[in-house]
Amino acid sequence: MSKLTDTKRAYDRVRALLDKQLLERRGDAQQIRDAQEAVDVAFYLLGWAQFEYVTRKEAEKRIEGEAAAKTVQGTAWRYVLENIKAFSLRRKLEVIFQADPATLATLNKDYDVRNEAAHNYKRLPAEARDVSAWLESLERLVDHY
Repeated sequence: MSKLTDTKRAYDRVRALLDKQLLERRGDAQQIRDAQEAVDVAFYLLGWAQFEYVTRKEAEKRIEGEAAAKTVQGTAWRYVLENIKAFSLRRKLEVIFQADPATLATLNKDYDVRNEAAHNYKRLPAEARDVSAWLESLERLVDHY
């Protein structure tokens, strides 16, 4: 279990409070919906930050294992290990999910959404708005590491 579980619990609580406020018609409905969207984006970005940390550590562990080989491939992996900080998250995801192209494709799409939200101040698209389920799916991926 990682921090993603705690993040999901916190998200579910905050979202339930906002939903309750909306149902009870306390306050301006549009302001509450705007707050819900802001909470969705904030927790999406927090989930990615936590997932990125775990992914970086897992990729480094796998690369270290490959770099231990006394072969030409081991030499190449040692070069990768020496330069790991320069590798993008997408490259680290490839190290972990190279045998699972469907998961890798999904994570790449999710990372595009993350970039739009983080750098272009975009709201989450409709297909990414179930943040609770998405956080849970990240936790399942981390459990498979």
